[in-house]
Amino acid sequence: MKKIFLQSVTRYDHSNGYTKALLVSTLLCFSVITSCNAFAKGVTAGTNISNIASVSYSTNNTPQTLIESSPTGNSTSGIGKGQSTDFIVDRKIDLLVTGNNNANVNPGDTQAEVTFSLQNQGNATQEFSLNANNLLTSDDFDIESCNLQVTGVTGTPIAGVVLPTAGNILLSADQQATVSVTCDIPYSDAGTPILSGQTALLELLATVEKNEDGSDTVASNSIEKPHELDTVFADGAGTADIIQDASHSATRTYIASSSTAPPELTMDKTIVSVVDPAGGDKAISGSEVTYKIQVNSTGIGTIENLVISDKTPSEMTYKLNSIQLNSTNQTDISDVADNTDFGISTTDTATINLGSFSAGNQYEILLTYIVN
Repeated sequence: MKKIFLQSVTRYDHSNGYTKALLVSTLLCFSVITSCNAFAKGVTAGTNISNIASVSYSTNNTPQTLIESSPTGNSTSGIGKGQSTDFIVDRKIDLLVTGNNNANVNPGDTQAEVTFSLQNQGNATQEFSLNANNLLTSDDFDIESCNLQVTGVTGTPIAGVVLPTAGNILLSADQQATVSVTCDIPYSDAGTPILSGQTALLELLATVEKNEDGSDTVASNSIEKPHELDTVFADGAGTADIIQDASHSATRTYIASSSTAPPELTMDKTIVSVVDPAGGDKAISGSEVTYKIQVNSTGIGTIENLVISDKTPSEMTYKLNSIQLNSTNQTDISDVADNTDFGISTTDTATINLGSFSAGNQYEILLTYIVN
């Protein structure tokens, strides 16, 4: 009697740093009566998948009784004489953290919020830990006093889960949690005032800690055993983690909309030219020396009643009507046209009254003296 061996095949793939079983689903499906079901994405971990094939045939133009498959090979004809080929769906560990919103803040704000989403993309209920890192080095300043809590989940929370919670969170397969992180915004960072437009980063790291039965989540490093429940890390890399480490992370940004820097002034005075009576550049009697005074302001707020005074050196004589303010000629007389004078507000002194202006403006003054 001719024996026909019809076997299901399991192939092992050791790529990507972990072992996984791949069912060869073709399984002699051609012209064979069999239950070759397609795999559904997200089949629950621990599910036992059974498969049995059958073959019908003829010899000498005479139909023969069908033969069913068996993992060890079957030659006994008849329905129910074969044995199914089974395997257990392994536990897939996969998760995704995404940032939902950034926050526009002002220095001194308290408990400003950013939110994240955490999704269990695996095929089993898992327990996740959550950790917020507010001390990143790639930003301008550090936020303070951060508080984290899970405020909601999609669908029905697992029994025993009470929201909001600041602890670990249980999520079933495909379930998603909303995570809120609130932090205080300081006025300065290490003594340096925070400026408008500067940013602070917050990073959220989620890690799969435990399985539904309370056991620790540990990757299976042994060769796949079809009848055992293995654990496979299949997560991608986040901002602070690597692939297949049962963790995922993302960052959100706090953006300063205003500044805490008080108005500050800097002033410098330099010589821009020396012209002697012969047209040269020597500083001799009769030479004209032109000075440049620069006033720079930074920070926020208003600078008030700013007056610049430049007294004539005793060795020099002021050149009449030589004052310029931001490239505009000024008069020496006291008038409302330019608020600039020489020798009127103060003897032998050029006086430039800038009055009040918003911090961030810059002014340039040119004036000339003649060497006695």
